[in-house]
Amino acid sequence: MTPLEQAKALLGEHYRNYVIIVQTEEAPHTFDIASSDPFATTGLLIESVKYHEAFMNTFQLSEDDFEWVDEWVDEWVEEDNDDEDFDFI
Repeated sequence: MTPLEQAKALLGEHYRNYVIIVQTEEAPHTFDIASSDPFATTGLLIESVKYHEAFMNTFQLSEDDFEWVDEWVDEWVEEDNDDEDFDFI
């Protein structure tokens, strides 16, 4: 039994509707999907996209939200140059 089949069996015991989307390391541009019901799958995916967009929007910053301070950059460069294991120049 594959891990996807195991997850499907486990979720099927405890949840009426579910959607599982997985991606393997061997095929990073493809995915496998398992679901309980096509109509529930559509609703769950739509709601998950809404949730994901709201979640990602809370972390978006504009250029006005932060300010670069040259003094800090100079301090970082000095700290990096103090490291004897690496030559940064």
